[in-house]
Amino acid sequence: MKAIVKTGENKGFSFMDVERPRPKPNEVLFEVEAAAICGTDIHYYHWNQSAKDFASKFNVKFPFIVGHECSGTVVETGSNVTSVKAGDRISLETHIPCGLCFQCQNGNAHNCMRMDIYGTSCNGCFAEFALAPESVVFKLSSNVSFEEGALFEPAGVAMHSVERAQLEPGDTALVLGCGAIGLLSIMTLLTCGAARVIAVDVDDYRLELAKKLGAVTVNSAKEDLASVVKQYTSRRGGVDVILEMTGNTKVYENLFDYLRLEGRIVTVGHPGGTVPVNITQNINLKGANIKGIFGRRIWETWWKLSSLVDAGRIKILDVVTHRFKFEQVNEAFEQVNKGAGKILFIK
Repeated sequence: MKAIVKTGENKGFSFMDVERPRPKPNEVLFEVEAAAICGTDIHYYHWNQSAKDFASKFNVKFPFIVGHECSGTVVETGSNVTSVKAGDRISLETHIPCGLCFQCQNGNAHNCMRMDIYGTSCNGCFAEFALAPESVVFKLSSNVSFEEGALFEPAGVAMHSVERAQLEPGDTALVLGCGAIGLLSIMTLLTCGAARVIAVDVDDYRLELAKKLGAVTVNSAKEDLASVVKQYTSRRGGVDVILEMTGNTKVYENLFDYLRLEGRIVTVGHPGGTVPVNITQNINLKGANIKGIFGRRIWETWWKLSSLVDAGRIKILDVVTHRFKFEQVNEAFEQVNKGAGKILFIK
């Protein structure tokens, strides 16, 4: 079969022939119907420091098939698999928990102490066929398309961030960063009760996508974000909720200025350096509630997201701007630099 492979510590991927896999007793083999490019895949493509750090933490061994956001049709199951059968339509959770550690046994399997990552610790889904442990397979509703199913993983991060923000009806939320997860968070916030979402980026292409989703948009390189926040939240003294998606350390220099007293912050982006925070002024005296998240809760987040997509309440395909075939791998990853929302590989 054909697959997109990372062959070593160099820029780019190889589109090449590899052996079609066979499932072990607890594995599922599926035909990949749709797959999406994630920020991690982009780091791997360029093989930058973020890629090196992530690969080191999660035991990368070259060569490996990349990709982890996907959906597909079950083709074959291992002898011990009971939850799905050939012909079933599936998506994948990409955090592979051990099921035995303290975290797994106390409701936090998404942040397992011995976790593997699909498409990093093992082969991924940028291929004609892919394997996955039965434990991370999520069966799709008949009302959910394959393209939607391929976005459940990143949309689940957005859903998890809104869950942890303890959003209340009528809240005003500030989303910093309008990449795919930022855009998915905007639509989730508005669906789940936010009165207004202020979306911030420095890329006008992304901001236009955010505006189409219903956000008030601010290009922080050209506009004064503090003035915009004050315009919409003067009576409250700041926004109720901040979702930080950028991972830019400089964002934290002013982040707390936009938050009202007793407001909530959820951090999703991973800063690549020291973050300047005055604990007394910005956290203690402000009464700020800060929560970091990693991935999706297994499986609570998935069921909530699935219900909203199934009912048509969240239209996650609105963030998709480009579609490619696997053989167009270089074109797809170069498109990221030219401007894009979410990019899909389709059959």
